[in-house]
Amino acid sequence: MTSTQPTSDKRGTTLINHWQSGVPVTHGPILTPFVFFLLGVSALGLGLAALRFFSPLGPFSGMNDAYAWGIWKTFNVMTLTALGSGPLALGIAAWVFNRQNLHVVMRTALVSGFLFYATGLVALGFDIGRPWNFYSAILPWRWNSESAMLEISICMPLYCFVFLSFEILPLFLERLYYTGNDKARAFLRHFSPMIRKAYPFLIIGAYVIPLMHQSSLGGLLLLAGTKINPIWQSPAMPLLYLIAAGLCGFAFTIFLLLIVCLRYGRALDADVLNELANLLSGVCVAFLAVRLVDLTMRGELHTAFALNGMSLIFLFESALILTPAVALRFRRVRETPRSLLNMAALACVGGTAYRFIPTSIAYMPPHSTRYFPSAPELFIAAGWIAVGMVGFILAINYFAVLPGEASTWDHTFRPFGWPHKAAGAAYAPSVILERGA
Repeated sequence: MTSTQPTSDKRGTTLINHWQSGVPVTHGPILTPFVFFLLGVSALGLGLAALRFFSPLGPFSGMNDAYAWGIWKTFNVMTLTALGSGPLALGIAAWVFNRQNLHVVMRTALVSGFLFYATGLVALGFDIGRPWNFYSAILPWRWNSESAMLEISICMPLYCFVFLSFEILPLFLERLYYTGNDKARAFLRHFSPMIRKAYPFLIIGAYVIPLMHQSSLGGLLLLAGTKINPIWQSPAMPLLYLIAAGLCGFAFTIFLLLIVCLRYGRALDADVLNELANLLSGVCVAFLAVRLVDLTMRGELHTAFALNGMSLIFLFESALILTPAVALRFRRVRETPRSLLNMAALACVGGTAYRFIPTSIAYMPPHSTRYFPSAPELFIAAGWIAVGMVGFILAINYFAVLPGEASTWDHTFRPFGWPHKAAGAAYAPSVILERGA
């Protein structure tokens, strides 16, 4: 750790993993009307979640004996953890395939991924019938070795609360360095080399563990057999669930960076966004190719294009992924912020739709009434999402999460080009995203 002195705002910049060039938001109010709205939604959701412990699960939700998977499992866990796969997708690209430019946005992906996983896992505790027995997952002598849920119930908490927590630990230590006294800074200067030494070993687990549980989420649905529509039910579901996680990880990172940097007037590196968009397009193409080959080999291609209800849902879901797959091959689209934002949003919706549809819309058990979540279920699900959003807003304001601005670092961040303004304009070393452009 360097001997940099505390800054005037006592929030500082990246010190430990210096390749993650992060700085906190240093201007503007934190408690905006939008944040107060999110706090209200969070309070409502958490209040109802507390009441859930005093009510049987059945009367409190829309679930029944034949339809036992509510949206706390199917949406907060099965679906939203795909959006939280940015650390997996970017990490493999940066560390395995040596895309070093992506390190600068890694912290944004890490914090959002941690919040998606943490809120999803906590929400899951309210879905199970006996949440007070949740601790049994960490006791090996209580494991059911024949359960399909065993790997998921171990790997997801392990990934979130060990590996992701370790990767975001430098954020807290850096803040302590800037806000603490001389003794704290001296301790951290000696402690930070230990983190760097442990980093390569924990990085291995940080990518192996999510590869396992993301594919296992798809494998879990294989047990549903004919209860899931044949357009989605496939032996390739573990692979498709894993690819969809990578797709959503890249897409949501792009979407989040654009929204947040637009909100706070931050500069972005055009090369980094261009590289992320290229990777997103490639993963979208890979997903659609595997999906098409799978349908063809299983003889279900005619079912997918039968133009009935499920077929139309499949075509709409595929169109959501095909559009960014094609559009992002064009450099002009990748370099136009509004177009890139739209394509990333479409990819997010398409990828999460694939993860959600087999668990709910295409899930049709015999002799079962159709499931629709109750109002408390919806409010609790929304409450945990709001908690994650508030957590992210606080994180970017108090910790070095977002990519550093051009004026903060010795090297110059290239501008995020605006094609309709570029003609005849002199090159500027830093361009800030503006509203309505």
